[in-house]
Amino acid sequence: MKRNLVPVLVLTLLSAGYLVLVGGSAAWLPEQVAIHFGPGGAADRWIDRSQTIWFFETLTVVPVIFVALAMVMRWFPAGVFNLPRRDYWLAPERRAQTVGIISRQLIWMGCLVVLFLAGVYYLTIQANRATPARLPVNLFLPLLGAFLAGTTTWSIVFIRRFTKTA
Repeated sequence: MKRNLVPVLVLTLLSAGYLVLVGGSAAWLPEQVAIHFGPGGAADRWIDRSQTIWFFETLTVVPVIFVALAMVMRWFPAGVFNLPRRDYWLAPERRAQTVGIISRQLIWMGCLVVLFLAGVYYLTIQANRATPARLPVNLFLPLLGAFLAGTTTWSIVFIRRFTKTA
């Protein structure tokens, strides 16, 4: 995990910032918060403010799962890993390096997820400031596009790393 210090630090800072954002902006939300929106952005489900804050704070468990997987995967049997050229990359002389690479990638994905969650929370605040509550689709679609582009880039980097054998 030594080589994972930078991504873990980034993830920790992003997660802390996310929790500060959620906790610090609770007062900006109405008592009944629009939490789900239909295809056109119109609100179609509401919950109270405390449930909303609890929900968004609880979502920080998602990146924690990435970190937990990164920490315990060294004990996983080779059959659990779905990698190109798995026999090569999980050979005893390369297994530690391979697990380190996968761990780092998982932590970076956790960073991407936290940024996406922060964006969704920010848009939830914006949606609830409108009357009637309406998701700003013109902001949500670029956020979703950026998340999908980030996920695609992450996947390509991950797959390319393991398709070569050296």
